Amino acid sequence: MSAGVSEIAASERDAGRTRRRLLTFAGAAVVFGLLHHTDHVIRGNHSGWPFQAEVTPFTFSLLIYALILPGIYLTARGHKIAGYHLFVAVVGLALLGFVHFVPLGDYEAPLRDIYMVYGNPLVGLFALFVLAGLVISVALLAVTALGGLRARVNPRSGKEIADEGKRSH
Repeated sequence: MSAGVSEIAASERDAGRTRRRLLTFAGAAVVFGLLHHTDHVIRGNHSGWPFQAEVTPFTFSLLIYALILPGIYLTARGHKIAGYHLFVAVVGLALLGFVHFVPLGDYEAPLRDIYMVYGNPLVGLFALFVLAGLVISVALLAVTALGGLRARVNPRSGKEIADEGKRSH
């Protein structure tokens, strides 16, 4: 097997690994996101339309699914959209960070507004675990997408070659 053929085989293997990781982390973000939004509704604080009458930041945060789900679908269909996943992850991290950790106005303080609302410490810890899982899965999505994007832009990085098998060696 020539060096070019083995390089293409390795790049296809790496591309498949990147695709699986993107799907795993984006899927995990959806699961943790749904659990976290459900937590908002159960707690009754920092919720909004369609579960309460007023439109709030919670309402707009539901739009993240309109961004992430098409990315999952297209990636599952074999499209290379690491840049799209990076965009979604950065938007998600900015939203999560600003809403949960920047002490401006009516932000959602994790201990006060998530943990302390529940009378049961185990339920409060589970809600914090869900938030942590959401942040970690979105961060891992960003890191994986950045790696996949860098590999496509710089095929010699050893990760993935754009248009595998279509280049002549």
